[in-house]
Amino acid sequence: MEQVTFTFVEGEATLQTEEIFYIETSRHKNIFHTADKTYSIYRKMDEIEAVMEGMGFCRCHQSFLVNMRYIQKISSYVMTLTTGQELSVPKARYREVKRQYAEYLEKNGDSAAPVCS
Repeated sequence: MEQVTFTFVEGEATLQTEEIFYIETSRHKNIFHTADKTYSIYRKMDEIEAVMEGMGFCRCHQSFLVNMRYIQKISSYVMTLTTGQELSVPKARYREVKRQYAEYLEKNGDSAAPVCS
């Protein structure tokens, strides 16, 4: 089980990567969304993405880094999460996001999930 430790606005916290649904940029800070709490941090998304590399996260948009375990489907430039949230996937990133997600499904043996069109 992988975990990450960051110094958030709320103080230092260690999170299990599987607890994090997605990370979103909002007003110069990044917000980590989990099931029961949000954490804010003043770090660049690129830096956070580098820390999370290889942990099942996908940069679907300039402002979103998504935990692929919570992707329900990707189609028509929209990513739907298991939480019901919909995130747009820009045309420029769409093919790469679909490739990463298909690779993730293959690696994790979850071929039952819809890959996308």
